[in-house]
Amino acid sequence: MIRISDLVKTFDDTCAADHISLEIPEGILFGLLGTNGAGKTTLLRLTAGILEADSGEILVDGEPAGASEKVFYLPDTPYYFPNATIEQMAGFYGRQYREMDTEGVRYMAESLNLDMRQPIRTFSKGMKRQAFLILALCARTKYLLCDEVFDGLDPIASEVMKNLFRQEMRERKFTAVVASHRLPELEDICDNIAILHKGGVVTAGDMRMKAENIWKFQCVFHDADDRVGLEKELDVVRCHTDVNFVTLIVRGDREEIRTELYKRRPVFVAEVPMSLEEIFIAEMEVKGYDIRKVLH
Repeated sequence: MIRISDLVKTFDDTCAADHISLEIPEGILFGLLGTNGAGKTTLLRLTAGILEADSGEILVDGEPAGASEKVFYLPDTPYYFPNATIEQMAGFYGRQYREMDTEGVRYMAESLNLDMRQPIRTFSKGMKRQAFLILALCARTKYLLCDEVFDGLDPIASEVMKNLFRQEMRERKFTAVVASHRLPELEDICDNIAILHKGGVVTAGDMRMKAENIWKFQCVFHDADDRVGLEKELDVVRCHTDVNFVTLIVRGDREEIRTELYKRRPVFVAEVPMSLEEIFIAEMEVKGYDIRKVLH
């Protein structure tokens, strides 16, 4: 487990980590979500031991964070030697990580049509990200910290990267922390997500568990008069109306909500699943945050 307690890190007049406290359980894909400048990269570098905190602490399996074979940090722009190939970088990482699986690197690279002996500098952006994710996964560390690993990729390349994560999670127990400024990059692989904003944690945890008392309904009413008073009777988080078609996100007891809706004799009522973004919006608005500043 990674346990972060009251962590503070400042650069000149900027507080990049503002009393962050966070627990990252073992064996999951954990997302760090926030706009550029929210503090994601700083938090990852502190956890990897690249930066030293001003105060607070980070414990990785009960030990202070630092250079460790348990942790692999994959930055937004990974370093590689001039003219280095995947094969050469696998050898380089193999000298730092004793569990480095060189054959695994070769197998994954071949499955993605990446030439092990071609200079990495000649790869496209997507190919470079795939190559370094392969190297990071095959280092077989217990913890993998990834910074904007999906940034700028087309949907196909992004899905390929996600499948690499899923495959590795099926084969062994490890923990990956994936930072991104875009929710769609995280929502289909990470249930546990922390939102960072201006160096602090806004909320964290399993967002779908947090949505246990939040429901989404779509209704059709005969006319506008049937909807009068609906928002006063229910704890409506969000309401969108298109003529007589209404979409409601409501907090409270599900059956009580349904009873209140049926009192108005709707033509149609259906409960529909909520997206992770809608769950975040509901969570943020309760806390008084402008979701546009936090997620966009």
